[in-house]
Amino acid sequence: MQIIEAAKKLFADKGFHQTTVVDISKSIGLSEAALYEYFKGKEDLLLEIPDLWISELLEDLENHLFGIKGAENKLRKYLWWYLRRIELSPLDAKVVYLNLKTNAKFLKTDVYLNVKTLYYYPVSIISEGIKNGELRADLDPQAARDIFISTMDHLVTCWLLNDMSYPLFENIETIFSIIVNGFRCE
Repeated sequence: MQIIEAAKKLFADKGFHQTTVVDISKSIGLSEAALYEYFKGKEDLLLEIPDLWISELLEDLENHLFGIKGAENKLRKYLWWYLRRIELSPLDAKVVYLNLKTNAKFLKTDVYLNVKTLYYYPVSIISEGIKNGELRADLDPQAARDIFISTMDHLVTCWLLNDMSYPLFENIETIFSIIVNGFRCE
């Protein structure tokens, strides 16, 4: 929808708090009243933006993990895949990472449920690795996932806050090795 695309661009460029409903309306040649026919306000737009993107990510992830053997290989693929998808959709990433994740209402949306599903994949991969003896038996899959996802989110947030001025994949293998070394059986 044109309204969502306009809001996404403005939120990514100016930030959520600096963008007004008037800005969004003007950018697409729509009256403010007409915009309110579709959305209650800019917060509703913010909460709507990632819905399609996260749904696409979930579908795409299944395809990328298909046929990959071993927990370490799957975690590496997940990391590379996710960062590549961020790199290909910087506007979506900016809106989600710099505007949406700090909004308390986000936790009550259907989109958040999809994000939880997306972030559950590493838990299942780590559990598989523990079961097959590839990863430490005393590893808590949830805590390991939190370390993995938090590191990944930190990389993305820093990259976005620095205006994507350096390669997102800089030092990624070193970072991945540090994480996975803590997960491996000794």
